[in-house]
This record gives sequence, C-alpha cells and structure tokens, in this order.
Amino acid sequence: MTQQEQQEFTDSLEAAQSWIHVVQERLRVNDNTQGPRAALQARLRETEKIHESEHEGRVKMDMVLVAAEVLLQNGDQETRSKTHARLKELKASWEETCTFIIHCHSRIEWVWLHWSEYLKAHEEVEMWLVRMRRSLEPEVELQLGVKEKLWQVDHQHVLLSDVQSQALLLERLLDEAAALHNRTQDPSVDQEAQERLQEAYNSIRDRAEERLSVLQKIAEEHQIYQSYVLKFQAWLVSKAKELNTLTETEDTAENNLQALQTLDDSVASEERTLLHIEGMSEAVRANTSPGGAEVVEEEVEELRLAWQRLRQSLCEAGEGLRSSLDSQSQYHSHCQRLGEDIVQLQALLHRLTRDLETAREGDRTEEQMVGQWRKYMNVQNTLSAEESQVENIKAQLKELFRFSQDSRHLSDDVLAVVKEHQSVKCRAMKLCVESETGLRLVLQDPLHGFSQWSQLVSQVLEASAEVSEFSHIALLVQNIERLMMQSLQLQERLSLLQVKRDLLASVFGSDRAESLLTELNTAVRNRELLHSQLLQRKGRLQGLISRTKDFGDAYESIRSNLTLLRDRLISADILQPDILAKKSQSDQLRVIKKDLEDCEAHITALETLVSSSSTNKTRSERLYGDWRNLYKAVRVKGNESEESIREHESFHESLLNVEKWLMIMRQKLESYRSSAGEWSVDNRQHEAERALGEFPEKELQLHQTEVQGQGVLKRTSEEGRVHILRDMKRLREAWMALHDLSLNLFRYITLEEWEKVSRDGLEKGGGDVVGWLDITGRRMEKYVIVVVLQAAPGSALSAAEYEDRRRVFEAWLQKENNILSGILNTKGPLNTRELKIRQNTLKTLRSSVGWGQEQFQLLLMSGAAAAGDGADHWAEDVGMEEIRYRWMLYKSKLKDVGDLKALLNVKVLVLPAGLSLSHRALVAPCGGRMHADFGRQLSSAAWRGRVSEDAWLSTISS
Repeated sequence: MTQQEQQEFTDSLEAAQSWIHVVQERLRVNDNTQGPRAALQARLRETEKIHESEHEGRVKMDMVLVAAEVLLQNGDQETRSKTHARLKELKASWEETCTFIIHCHSRIEWVWLHWSEYLKAHEEVEMWLVRMRRSLEPEVELQLGVKEKLWQVDHQHVLLSDVQSQALLLERLLDEAAALHNRTQDPSVDQEAQERLQEAYNSIRDRAEERLSVLQKIAEEHQIYQSYVLKFQAWLVSKAKELNTLTETEDTAENNLQALQTLDDSVASEERTLLHIEGMSEAVRANTSPGGAEVVEEEVEELRLAWQRLRQSLCEAGEGLRSSLDSQSQYHSHCQRLGEDIVQLQALLHRLTRDLETAREGDRTEEQMVGQWRKYMNVQNTLSAEESQVENIKAQLKELFRFSQDSRHLSDDVLAVVKEHQSVKCRAMKLCVESETGLRLVLQDPLHGFSQWSQLVSQVLEASAEVSEFSHIALLVQNIERLMMQSLQLQERLSLLQVKRDLLASVFGSDRAESLLTELNTAVRNRELLHSQLLQRKGRLQGLISRTKDFGDAYESIRSNLTLLRDRLISADILQPDILAKKSQSDQLRVIKKDLEDCEAHITALETLVSSSSTNKTRSERLYGDWRNLYKAVRVKGNESEESIREHESFHESLLNVEKWLMIMRQKLESYRSSAGEWSVDNRQHEAERALGEFPEKELQLHQTEVQGQGVLKRTSEEGRVHILRDMKRLREAWMALHDLSLNLFRYITLEEWEKVSRDGLEKGGGDVVGWLDITGRRMEKYVIVVVLQAAPGSALSAAEYEDRRRVFEAWLQKENNILSGILNTKGPLNTRELKIRQNTLKTLRSSVGWGQEQFQLLLMSGAAAAGDGADHWAEDVGMEEIRYRWMLYKSKLKDVGDLKALLNVKVLVLPAGLSLSHRALVAPCGGRMHADFGRQLSSAAWRGRVSEDAWLSTISS
C-alpha cells in the first residue's frame, strides 16, 4: 500500500461525506410543510433537485468503494480494519440520507397534491356559488297565471334541493381545508377562510329558502283569489236565475216589488265580497306579469260589470213595477228641472274653461305667475262649490230612472256634464298645482341663490387666507369682485322678498311662511357680514398686488410656460393608429387647453405690473397675443381630434353592423341549401323573398361604410391604415360571396315559380299569369336589372357591358308592353275580382314609368361615355333610336288608357306554350310578330352569350 492509494481513499471518502452532509443540510432546511403554497412549491422543487442529485452521490460512493478495495487488498490488518469501519459508517450515512430524501420529497409532494386537489374542489364550489348567486340575484320573475306560478315554485324547489345537496360537499371541503391548515398553517385555508365559505353557502341557502317562501305565498294567494272568483261567478249565475224566475212569475205588483227588493238587498250586500275580491286582485296583480295582471284586471272588471248588470237589471225591474204608480206630469217636471240644472252647469263650466285659457296667456314674470295662480285657485274653489250641484243632478237623473219613459237622452246629458265637470276640475287642479309649484320655486329662488353664493364666498375667503403667489392673488381679486357684484344683486332680491309676507302665507301657509321669513332675515344679515368680509379681503389683496414690482421674473415664467405648452402641442399633434390612441391624444389636448386657461389669469395679473413702462406694456401685449394664438390652435386641434374620434367610432360601429348582418344572412341563405348543394324553399318562399329584399338597403349601407372608411384613413397613421384597409377588404369579399349566394337562391325561386305558373296558366287562362308576370317583373327589377345597371351614371363602359345593359332594358320594356297589351286585348265581361286585378296591374305599370325613365337616361349616358372612349358604335347605333321610339310609344299607350271597363272586349291574355324554360318561339295571340322575334332572340345562343345568366333569366321571365 502506497501513500497515494491512502490519499485517494481519504479524498474520495471526504468528498462523499461532504456531499452527504450538504444534502442532509438542504433536506433539513426544506423538510417543512408549513407556509404559503408558493413556498411549498419551492421546497418541492428543491427536494426534486436533491432527489435528482442522488446519482451524483452514488458516483461518489462508488469512487470510495473502488479506493477502499485497493486498500483492503494491499493494506495490513490495521488498515483493513480502519477501512472497514469507515466504510460501514459511510454506508450507514448514505442509507440514512437516501431514506431522508425519499421521505422528505414524498411528504412535501403529498401535501402539494393534497393542496392542489383542495384548490380544484374549492374552485368548483366557488363557481357553483357564483352561478347560484347570479341565479338568485335577479328579482322574482312575475308569472302569467296560477299554473305558471306553481311551475315556478316547483323550479325553486329543485333549486333549493340543489343547494341543500351541496351541503355535504361543502362539509367535506371544509374538513379538507382544516386538515390542510393543520399541515401548512396558511391563512388561505385558516378558520376565517372556512367561515367565509360557510357564510357564502349559508347566504345562498337562506336566499333560496326565502325566495321559495315568497313564491309559495304568491302562488297560494293567487289560488285563494281564483277560488273566490269562481264562487262569486256561480253566485251571480244563481241570482240571475232567481231574477228571471221572479220576472216570469205572475203575481201582484206589490208582492213582486217586495220580492225584487229583497233580492236587490241580497245582491247589494254581496258588494263587500266583490270589494274583497278586488282588494285581493290588487295584491295578485302586484305579483303577476303584465299580461297576467291584465287578465286579472279584466276578470275583476268583468265581475264588477256582471254584478253591476245584475243590479241594473234589478233596478230596471223595480222601475218597471213602480212605473204604474208614477204620473206623467211628475216625470216631465223632473225632466224640466234637470234640464235647466244641466244647462246652468254647462254655462258655468264653459265660463270657467275660458277663464283657464285666459289665465294661461301672458309672460312668465312673477306678477303674471301670481295672478295666474290666483285665477286657478278661484276656478278650483268654484268647481268645489259646484260639487253639490253635480250630486244633485246625479240624484235627479236617478229619480228619472223610476219612470217607464226613456230617459237616455237626459242620462247622456248628465254623463256628459259630469265628465265635463270632472275634466275641468282635473285640469284646474293640475294647472293650479303646476302654477303653485312654479311660484314656490320662483319665491324660494333668492334663498337658493344666497346659499350657493355663500358657499362660493366661503371657498374664496378660505383660499385667499394664506395666498402669496402673484398670479393667484390677481385671480382671487377677480373672483371677489364678481362675488361682490352678485352680493348687490342678492341684496335687491332679498329685500323684495321681505315685503311679500302675505303672498308667502297664501302660497306656503302660515307656518311655512314664518319659517321662510326667519330664514330670509338670517340670509340678509349673513349677506351683509360676508359682503364686508369680501370688501376687507379685496383691500388686503390689492395691497399685496401694489407692493409687487418684479415684472421681469413673472414675464419670463409665463413665457417659458407658454413655450412648454407649445412644445407639448407639437408633440401631441400627430396621426394616431386607433381609437384608443386618438382618445389619449384628445385627453392630452384637453389638459393643454386647461393649462392655457389657467395661464390666462397669470397674464391678467401681469398687466397690473406694467405701470408706465411702454416696453413692459409692449411685452405684455405680445405675450397675450401669443397666448391667444396658442389657445386658438389648441381649441382647433381639440375639435379636430374629437371629430376624428367620432368618425372612427361611427365607422367601426357600421363595420361591425354590416359584418354581423352578413354573417346572419349567410346562415339564413345557406339554410335553404342542402349539404349536397341543392336549393329548396318548401313552405319558406315568403321568408326567402323577405331575406333577399334586404340586399338593396344593405348595399347602400356597405357603400356608406366604405366612404366612412376612406375618411377615417385620411386621419389615421400608416400603422393603423393597414388594419383598416384589411377590414374593408374582408368586408367587400364577404359581401361579394354573399351576393353571389343570394343570386343563386333568387334564380332558383324564379325558375320554380315560372314552371308552376306557366303550367297552371295554360289550363286556367292568362289572368293569374299576368299577375305573376307583374310580381316577378318587380322582383327581377330589384335583383337582376339593378345588378346589371349598377354602374354610376356617366361611367365609361366597354362595348360588351353597354350591349348587356341595353338588352336588359329592352327585355324589361318588352315585358311591360306585353302586360299592357294583355290588359288592352282582353274582351268580354269580367267579374269584379278579375277587373280589380287588371286595375291594380295597370296602376303598377304606371308607377314603374319613373323607374323606367331613370334607367333609360342611365342607358343614354352610359352609351355616351362608351362613345367618348372611342367607341364608334354609339354614333352608328340605329337600334338605340328604335328603343327610344318603343319607349315613347309605350308611355303614350299607357297614358291614353282611360276607363278600363270600356276597353275590355276580349278574353284575358293566354300565355303561349312556348313561354317557358324550353327554347321554342314565343308566339301569343296578342303579341304578333314582335313576340315571335323576341322569342327567337331569347332562344338564340348569341343572346345567351351576350348577357349574363341572371339577366337572361330575367328576360325569359318577362
């Protein structure tokens, strides 16, 4: 054994022992589960690192064992004994360290996983609490009737059962939190957190139970009300049967009258029950939805009307029995007296109405308002005094009901005069209240003005108590002078109010008037005191200003402030990329404007230091001019910024609206197409036509949005323009794709209708075909011709585009002419329905002349533009003259049509067999050679090649 081998063993042994010592020390530091979750996570990561470094320790142990093997083989007995002892001790430490590593890491990892599971369960409970809170926060939704309220109670039962079922889960969660707190002592799972969770659950449970109790009470209340209504309805039916039996019984008038009176008393006594039901209905309606409340109200009104009808029947029966006992003279005398009272009351009401109208005229001065109020009060007092007369008229009318003669004319007069009296009374009361309210505000206005003025005075006195800066002193002096001017105005107003004691007493009452007068006297004294304080403070501040002589420093300070504000304006005046940046820029400009407004007071104060120096005066004037120019520039920039923000927001809103409509419309149109790509509008044709009818308006909205986008681009930086251009391109592409989809759907609808109508029209005659041609022609104008003729007036078109436009117009004109010819060539008598159909068709043809003239002018301008680009075909196009002649001839024929009945001498137009989607010639009995030629044009391949497919379909439909 050499010294080197001994040294190698010793070094490797010390390295292994050192590693074990370091690891054990790190484990002792991290062997703790208490503390927050972040600390526990850090310990977990540290133990993971220690666990991963176990391989390093094993390498060191292997190195020790290799070195010890050499010593054990070559060393003497003593060396081998020592080596065995040291290896045994090292292995014990190594095994202890490995066990410590595993136990420490496992213990921390278990607590970490336990905590994670708890947090997941806690989050679920919190989400459940939030859902339940959102479900229980809204007020109880009112229901329509008893059935719906009972359903609502059942639903609340289910909700409460859900809440109660969560109690066990919450209990387990709280136990987990307690166990976790025992291990970690973290505040997030302490007893207070557990109590908060328990309180949140208890709150949800109590709210659910409370709501269930309320709903049960509401449902029970409605059920009780319903039972009362049914019982009262049955009682009304039984009493009506008794009345019928009584009227049919042949007995003396006295006996019948006595029995009738008994029955009437019985019915009248049940008014208490009716009132009770009406009272219950008020409570039921308060807890019922508007629709259900309306039903309840109608139900109660029907009960009241039924009861009143029964009472009225009883009264009429009694009057009939007593009519034989009354004399005709008594009836006439009652009528005469009642008529005179009605006329007298009507005259009074007309005079009072004129008084009300007269009182409303005039200015809104205080004197006018006082006079107006007094007039209203006089009218109201007069109407109140006439209440007895109205009741007397009612009583007289009631007496007339006892007679057998018809008194309806008098009852109508009484009802009219009573309504008029109530109307005038309500109007007078309303005007009186409004006038009194306005008068009270006017009379109390000086006191309100003093209150506001005194607050401003207190603020100014407090602000000027310790002021020392020159600019602030000048500003305070200006404020004090303004407040002193307001003080003099208040003095005059308060003095005028003091002499109006009688008016205050009549408007407010004696007690309130005395309180106002006391408050008024206090205000007068306080105003004098505050006025003297302002006068003293003004003198002191003016003395401070007179002692200030440093003009140069003040001038330089203000000038440097203006320079700084100008630099801030320059830095803020740049184009911004989006709305948020523009709003931020606008806020910066507002801050600069506010700083400039504050700077004006400094300039005003500087003028007081000019004295007699012309140089200082010139510098002061120049400084004020610089301020004025800068303030004007800031104001202009601020207005421009606000306008830019409004334009950008409007464009963004329009863009979102159009995109939303495109998305919805695409879904709607694709719902008419199967997955295989085939169209079908079974039982939904009207819905599809309504959807297609939205396109012209939305196309205009799309153009407006694009124009708005161009304006926004001019006021947006390059960085923001990229996004706006991308949005506009995406919008245009989505529109074109949706537009193509709509044309395909329209083509399918048109073909389906044409095949059906052409098949049915040949069997029944041309009347229905003419009506269909008119409807489909209008639709074609909207969805096809507009597409072909959508170029702007005067825009240059190629020869092919111009030819397409011309042929489409010819097709439309031919269709209109065919319909008119069909009407004019119809002979023989027609029934009312057929005549009305043709009259409506003729009216529609006349209404479309304006549109046709507009399209004809567009055709002329488009042709001229094409010729201006070098197209010689326009000058030589004889066909255009033929179109002009045909258009003028059609308008002349339409204008010359007079009485349609006199013109109808032939049967209605019969659609020829060739007018279908086949390619046979169009020859009609009324069309002549023009129809045949036109049919050949439609059938020719050349025609199909020169117009678009949609325009070709439009022409075939025509």
